[in-house]
Amino acid sequence: MNHILFLCTGNSCRSILAEAYVNHHYKHTWQAYSAGSNPTGAVHPMALDVLKGRDVSIEGYHSKNWDVFGHLN
Repeated sequence: MNHILFLCTGNSCRSILAEAYVNHHYKHTWQAYSAGSNPTGAVHPMALDVLKGRDVSIEGYHSKNWDVFGHLN
């Protein structure tokens, strides 16, 4: 399994979309994560609408700080 971390500032839209897209379409070969340097605390509603409109699950996605991944090597 390959792993990828998408980083941005707010972790509310683009990085969440990238994470969800990879996890949906490449779930057998990739595990995606996302985080931000200054997270907004919530996923933008339009990002959730885009995912739902493409039948991508929105369960478990939330805006988070990149510090949660600081323990990874």
